[in-house]
Amino acid sequence: MSLSFNLISLGCPKNQVDSETMFTRLEKSDIRFTSDPDGCDICVINTCGFIEAARKESIDVIMEAVEKKKSGAIKYIAVTGCMVNNNVETLKKELPEVDIFLTTFDEEKIAEEIESAAGKKISPKRTAVSSKKYNEFEREHFNLKSTAYLKISEGCGRSCSFCTIPSIRGAYRSKSIEEIKKEAAYLASAGVEELIIVSQDTSYYGMDAGVKNGLYLLLKELIKIKGVKWIRLMYLYPSMSLFTNDLISLFNNEEKILKYIDMPVQHISDEILRLMKRGESKKDVLKIIEKIKNKIPDAALRTSLITGFPGETDKDFEELLRFVKDVKFDSLGVFKYSDERTAGSYKYKQKVSAKIKSERYKILMETQKSLIGYVMSKHIGRTYEAVIDEINNKTVKLRTYFQSPDIDGYTYMYLEDLKNIPDYIAKKKFTYVNINKIKDYDLLCTPSSI
Repeated sequence: MSLSFNLISLGCPKNQVDSETMFTRLEKSDIRFTSDPDGCDICVINTCGFIEAARKESIDVIMEAVEKKKSGAIKYIAVTGCMVNNNVETLKKELPEVDIFLTTFDEEKIAEEIESAAGKKISPKRTAVSSKKYNEFEREHFNLKSTAYLKISEGCGRSCSFCTIPSIRGAYRSKSIEEIKKEAAYLASAGVEELIIVSQDTSYYGMDAGVKNGLYLLLKELIKIKGVKWIRLMYLYPSMSLFTNDLISLFNNEEKILKYIDMPVQHISDEILRLMKRGESKKDVLKIIEKIKNKIPDAALRTSLITGFPGETDKDFEELLRFVKDVKFDSLGVFKYSDERTAGSYKYKQKVSAKIKSERYKILMETQKSLIGYVMSKHIGRTYEAVIDEINNKTVKLRTYFQSPDIDGYTYMYLEDLKNIPDYIAKKKFTYVNINKIKDYDLLCTPSSI
């Protein structure tokens, strides 16, 4: 009988891609997946180590697995991911119950490591299917049948003072266009119609290899792949030099490229941007936002902000608050600054208290919530194509071009208002809807006859 595994994936979509690759490698190596975390031979935990809260969550999950191992519910524990990268020796000492630790650079060895820990051969076909060639493009995708994340690079080449990614994941390394195309084509063949491009810095794609306008060149190739209907871009760094006219032309002229722009600006105060080592000024950020709004009609602009950064004064925060009110982002996420020992900002003085950070976080989130009615009102009465994420006996859960999974709102169709699910909805992955109501961050709709 083959061994069984359960996999717990923590952290960001980029980490999820790694989990999906390991999942596929294990299944192809004759290690059987089970959805029962209490009845598996091997519990694989892919950790996040970006900030303290993420590491705490990872440790909590590991300790739950340790208790299950002690009770005999599981036999082996494998811990991988970002938290392992810079802490492997410490973790080995503190968590002797864990059988396998693998950094993100060694995750392709997961099947071999499990075989070694189990003390037996898993399958004679393991070596062939877990080769590098296989791992380059073939993988499972989790959660949504029509949607998958496509990671185009590893690491980061920026030096933002608050961020630990370069020290965890290393320097920016673009995957080749051919490698990405193979992976995208495989996903399309598996039924994926929405590709969500992820990277630590998507705008920078190709720059590490001296390729000018690399993201544009990559997208021109991806739109040729049959079966791909939507391409959504995440993590576009706010750089005027990288947000080129060629890229803007794709947003405007290529139907597959969604007019959805996720651009984390982090702050707007020049002093805080300088301390963050973002490389862009307030003027630069405002200029690129103006360019997006003027050059890309109906663009959905999403951002993320950090409040409570060391040295953030009341004046800096008020400037950030005015910025949110003035721009009126379609979607916005806020993070409270985490003081990481390995980040450059850790040595900064003038720390902001936890109380003030929480107050400022709350104010920003309440401000965005107060603006959402105005922001969403432009969609009322309009018809959009939407991807169907889920159908149950009460609702159809959908997303339009301006809604990315998990981080934005959703569009709902209540089936209780209909006698049954129209055939053209039940049989499709995409459908057209009429938007007719706002409900908090979500939208309500009815079927369109288009």
